Amino acid sequence: MTFVVGLTGGIGSGKSAAADEFARLGAAVVDTDAIARELTEPGGAALAHIKALFGEAFVAPSGAMDRKRMREHVFADAAAKRALEELLHPMIRAEAERRIAQAAAPYVLYVVPLLVESGTGDMIFPVDAARATVAALRSIYAHLGAPDALEHDVFEGDHQWHGSDVPAFLGRWL
Repeated sequence: MTFVVGLTGGIGSGKSAAADEFARLGAAVVDTDAIARELTEPGGAALAHIKALFGEAFVAPSGAMDRKRMREHVFADAAAKRALEELLHPMIRAEAERRIAQAAAPYVLYVVPLLVESGTGDMIFPVDAARATVAALRSIYAHLGAPDALEHDVFEGDHQWHGSDVPAFLGRWL
Protein backbone atom coordinates (compact mmCIF):
# COMPACT_ATOMS: atom_id res chain seq x y z
CA MET A 1 0.00 0.00 0.00
CA THR A 2 1.31 3.43 -0.96
CA PHE A 3 1.79 6.04 1.77
CA VAL A 4 -0.27 9.12 0.91
CA VAL A 5 0.67 12.60 2.12
CA GLY A 6 -2.14 15.10 1.68
CA LEU A 7 -1.13 18.59 0.55
CA THR A 8 -3.74 21.27 1.11
CA GLY A 9 -4.04 25.03 1.18
CA GLY A 10 -6.12 27.87 -0.12
CA ILE A 11 -5.93 29.65 -3.46
CA GLY A 12 -2.46 31.09 -3.98
CA SER A 13 -1.02 29.33 -0.93
CA GLY A 14 1.77 27.60 -2.83
CA LYS A 15 0.31 24.08 -3.29
CA SER A 16 1.42 23.86 -6.90
CA ALA A 17 4.92 25.16 -6.18
CA ALA A 18 5.32 22.69 -3.30
CA ALA A 19 3.95 19.81 -5.40
CA ASP A 20 6.26 20.67 -8.30
CA GLU A 21 9.28 20.60 -5.99
CA PHE A 22 8.31 17.28 -4.42
CA ALA A 23 7.73 15.83 -7.90
CA ARG A 24 11.19 17.01 -8.92
CA LEU A 25 12.53 15.10 -5.92
CA GLY A 26 10.78 11.86 -6.87
CA ALA A 27 7.37 11.93 -5.21
CA ALA A 28 4.33 10.99 -7.25
CA VAL A 29 1.83 13.85 -7.38
CA VAL A 30 -1.92 13.40 -7.74
CA ASP A 31 -3.55 16.82 -8.13
CA THR A 32 -7.34 16.93 -7.95
CA ASP A 33 -7.50 20.35 -9.65
CA ALA A 34 -5.63 18.89 -12.63
CA ILE A 35 -7.98 15.90 -12.69
CA ALA A 36 -11.02 18.20 -12.62
CA ARG A 37 -9.62 20.14 -15.59
CA GLU A 38 -8.99 16.90 -17.50
CA LEU A 39 -12.56 15.72 -16.86
CA THR A 40 -13.99 18.99 -18.21
CA GLU A 41 -11.65 19.60 -21.16
CA PRO A 42 -12.65 18.68 -24.73
CA GLY A 43 -13.44 14.97 -24.78
CA GLY A 44 -13.35 14.80 -20.97
CA ALA A 45 -15.42 12.13 -19.24
CA ALA A 46 -17.66 14.69 -17.48
CA LEU A 47 -18.68 16.74 -20.52
CA ALA A 48 -21.66 14.66 -21.64
CA HIS A 49 -23.00 14.74 -18.08
CA ILE A 50 -22.45 18.51 -17.84
CA LYS A 51 -24.40 19.01 -21.10
CA ALA A 52 -27.22 16.82 -19.78
CA LEU A 53 -27.39 18.62 -16.43
CA PHE A 54 -26.77 22.21 -17.49
CA GLY A 55 -27.21 22.42 -21.26
CA GLU A 56 -25.04 23.28 -24.26
CA ALA A 57 -24.61 26.85 -23.02
CA PHE A 58 -22.11 25.55 -20.45
CA VAL A 59 -19.79 24.12 -23.11
CA ALA A 60 -17.41 26.63 -24.68
CA PRO A 61 -16.69 26.74 -28.43
CA SER A 62 -13.42 24.90 -27.68
CA GLY A 63 -15.46 21.90 -26.49
CA ALA A 64 -14.40 22.32 -22.85
CA MET A 65 -16.72 23.23 -20.02
CA ASP A 66 -17.20 27.00 -19.96
CA ARG A 67 -15.57 27.51 -16.57
CA LYS A 68 -16.45 31.18 -16.28
CA ARG A 69 -20.13 30.62 -17.06
CA MET A 70 -20.29 27.58 -14.77
CA ARG A 71 -18.58 29.45 -11.93
CA GLU A 72 -21.06 32.32 -12.20
CA HIS A 73 -23.99 29.87 -12.31
CA VAL A 74 -23.02 27.66 -9.39
CA PHE A 75 -22.13 30.55 -7.11
CA ALA A 76 -25.55 32.07 -7.77
CA ASP A 77 -27.49 28.79 -7.42
CA ALA A 78 -26.78 26.44 -4.50
CA ALA A 79 -28.69 23.56 -6.11
CA ALA A 80 -26.60 23.87 -9.27
CA LYS A 81 -23.43 23.88 -7.18
CA ARG A 82 -24.55 20.69 -5.40
CA ALA A 83 -25.40 19.06 -8.74
CA LEU A 84 -21.98 19.90 -10.18
CA GLU A 85 -20.21 18.64 -7.04
CA GLU A 86 -22.29 15.43 -7.03
CA LEU A 87 -21.23 14.87 -10.63
CA LEU A 88 -17.55 15.79 -10.45
CA HIS A 89 -16.43 14.80 -6.95
CA PRO A 90 -16.99 11.03 -7.38
CA MET A 91 -15.28 11.14 -10.79
CA ILE A 92 -12.33 13.09 -9.38
CA ARG A 93 -12.07 10.75 -6.38
CA ALA A 94 -12.16 7.63 -8.56
CA GLU A 95 -9.45 8.94 -10.89
CA ALA A 96 -7.30 10.07 -7.95
CA GLU A 97 -7.62 6.64 -6.33
CA ARG A 98 -6.65 4.98 -9.62
CA ARG A 99 -3.55 7.18 -9.93
CA ILE A 100 -2.57 6.62 -6.31
CA ALA A 101 -2.91 2.84 -6.74
CA GLN A 102 -0.65 2.96 -9.82
CA ALA A 103 2.02 5.17 -8.23
CA ALA A 104 5.48 3.62 -8.10
CA ALA A 105 7.11 6.35 -5.97
CA PRO A 106 7.93 5.89 -2.24
CA TYR A 107 4.92 8.07 -1.44
CA VAL A 108 2.21 10.08 -3.14
CA LEU A 109 1.60 13.77 -2.62
CA TYR A 110 -2.20 14.11 -2.88
CA VAL A 111 -3.04 17.73 -3.69
CA VAL A 112 -6.59 18.58 -2.61
CA PRO A 113 -7.74 22.13 -1.83
CA LEU A 114 -10.42 20.83 0.59
CA LEU A 115 -8.45 17.90 1.96
CA VAL A 116 -9.42 18.30 5.60
CA GLU A 117 -13.08 18.35 4.61
CA SER A 118 -12.65 15.24 2.45
CA GLY A 119 -10.87 13.22 5.19
CA THR A 120 -8.40 11.71 2.73
CA GLY A 121 -4.72 10.88 3.14
CA ASP A 122 -2.49 9.22 5.72
CA MET A 123 -0.96 12.57 6.67
CA ILE A 124 -2.00 16.13 5.91
CA PHE A 125 0.60 18.77 5.01
CA PRO A 126 -0.99 22.24 4.96
CA VAL A 127 0.82 24.76 2.78
CA ASP A 128 1.34 28.35 3.80
CA ALA A 129 3.07 30.45 1.17
CA ALA A 130 4.97 32.37 3.85
CA ARG A 131 6.30 29.45 5.92
CA ALA A 132 6.15 25.68 6.14
CA THR A 133 4.37 23.97 9.00
CA VAL A 134 6.99 22.54 11.37
CA ALA A 135 4.66 19.86 12.75
CA ALA A 136 4.06 18.51 9.25
CA LEU A 137 7.79 18.43 8.54
CA ARG A 138 8.40 16.55 11.80
CA SER A 139 5.81 13.97 10.74
CA ILE A 140 7.45 13.55 7.35
CA TYR A 141 10.87 13.18 9.00
CA ALA A 142 9.50 10.57 11.38
CA HIS A 143 7.90 8.63 8.53
CA LEU A 144 11.04 8.79 6.38
CA GLY A 145 13.25 7.76 9.30
CA ALA A 146 15.42 10.87 9.49
CA PRO A 147 18.16 10.61 12.15
CA ASP A 148 17.34 12.25 15.51
CA ALA A 149 20.49 14.40 15.27
CA LEU A 150 19.31 15.85 11.96
CA GLU A 151 15.83 16.51 13.34
CA HIS A 152 17.45 18.26 16.33
CA ASP A 153 19.55 20.46 14.02
CA VAL A 154 16.53 21.41 11.93
CA PHE A 155 13.93 22.03 14.61
CA GLU A 156 16.00 23.38 17.50
CA GLY A 157 15.37 27.09 17.91
CA ASP A 158 12.99 29.26 15.95
CA HIS A 159 13.62 28.18 12.36
CA GLN A 160 11.34 29.33 9.58
CA TRP A 161 11.77 27.67 6.22
CA HIS A 162 10.64 29.61 3.18
CA GLY A 163 9.95 28.84 -0.46
CA SER A 164 11.95 26.04 -2.01
CA ASP A 165 14.17 25.66 1.09
CA VAL A 166 11.72 23.19 2.61
CA PRO A 167 11.42 20.69 -0.25
CA ALA A 168 15.12 21.02 -1.13
CA PHE A 169 16.02 20.22 2.44
CA LEU A 170 13.66 17.24 2.50
CA GLY A 171 15.08 16.06 -0.80
CA ARG A 172 17.94 14.18 0.87
CA TRP A 173 15.32 11.95 2.59
CA LEU A 174 13.08 11.21 -0.39
